[in-house]
Amino acid sequence: MLQYLINITDNTFVPAMMMALLSAVVVKSIPNHSKKIILFGFIVGFVAALVYVVLKRNTGFAVREFYDLGVIIPWVIIAIPVVIGICLQKSTDNCIGRVGNAVLIVLFVVGIGSISAQYLPNLMLYPFEFAVGMDSIFNHDYLFKWVGYGFALLVILLTGLFVYRACGRLSTKFVFTITALSIIIFAIQNSINILQILIVRRFISTQPWMMKLVIFILGHINFFIFIFMAIVICLAIALYIKSKTTSLVGSNPAQIRKLKAQLHSNRRSALMIMAGTAITAYTVTRARYIFDKGVELTPAEPVTPNTHGLIVIPLDQVNDGNLHRYGYKTTDGTLVRFIIIKKSENAYGVGFDACDICGASGYYQRGNQVVCSLCDVVMNIATIGFSGGCNPVPLKYEIIDGNMVIRPANLEAEKSRFK
Repeated sequence: MLQYLINITDNTFVPAMMMALLSAVVVKSIPNHSKKIILFGFIVGFVAALVYVVLKRNTGFAVREFYDLGVIIPWVIIAIPVVIGICLQKSTDNCIGRVGNAVLIVLFVVGIGSISAQYLPNLMLYPFEFAVGMDSIFNHDYLFKWVGYGFALLVILLTGLFVYRACGRLSTKFVFTITALSIIIFAIQNSINILQILIVRRFISTQPWMMKLVIFILGHINFFIFIFMAIVICLAIALYIKSKTTSLVGSNPAQIRKLKAQLHSNRRSALMIMAGTAITAYTVTRARYIFDKGVELTPAEPVTPNTHGLIVIPLDQVNDGNLHRYGYKTTDGTLVRFIIIKKSENAYGVGFDACDICGASGYYQRGNQVVCSLCDVVMNIATIGFSGGCNPVPLKYEIIDGNMVIRPANLEAEKSRFK
């Protein structure tokens, strides 16, 4: 649950706020065609994202880095022209002419489409990961992943909606200024993303300053989220102050009641923005810390071969139905971990403390369940010892005279998983 709560928040907060601000500017700049512009831009981005997802799921053709370059570069190119257009409208009272409006419409469509195309693929692809390692979707772990996914998406969308409403109730110049600043910051973030892709794909030769910048961003993954949270809080504070300082002046009691209702609505919107931002801040800080900290695995009990060159474990040690972890040091000093759990009267689940999907992250016991410490997938204990999904990689063993016998050669063969 936490994994997808964090992933969705990371993936959607900044673009959702950017979409809300840009949509508000579209409404204020070109009110007669604003809905068509926003809808058309979103549809363009949605179609591009859907095509990528279909290709990603069904072919080996789609490469995420190349797709990202295709949707990020247009945003970086139009960022400055959009800011200039917004500033001209702010300074000339929306009188930039028919040609200017047409150009601005195209820029808005490309901007909204680019944001949608960049961030929708992850939202579409995440649900396909929910059932990885599960025998059936009819279990609480699958449900919890959907809860984390849905809750994060709901919080972000509601926060974006209230930001959009707040922009509609604040002065045009203030909203234009905030949005222009946000566009520049978002363009800087995307420029760094482009730089990372170019470095990873070796399209450019790296310079020391490039590596320092990329390392800084990777080491401060919440940097741009915090910046946009500050921007959103500024909007909320401005709206709240306006709701408290606006004088109740009207020609009749009905107008005064209407104004009071509007001011109450403004305060609620401001408080909802603050609440959504607070939940986001908790998710990307405390919740991330809890998830990254994970579960501390119990130390592996060391085992060594006997005089016959075999690892012998008495069955009495593993017949309690609990998960037991052992560690064997290979000839090159690598600690290879393996787990044993009794599945039934005459069957044992024996496997490496690693899987083909999550690597050597290990497993732990939670009540009567065996859980992957990385992806939080619950194993069907009956399938431990069989390959597939997030199951532990099977380890061959024999039962001889009340002992479990494991050959060191089988452990040596998989030591690369633990390096």
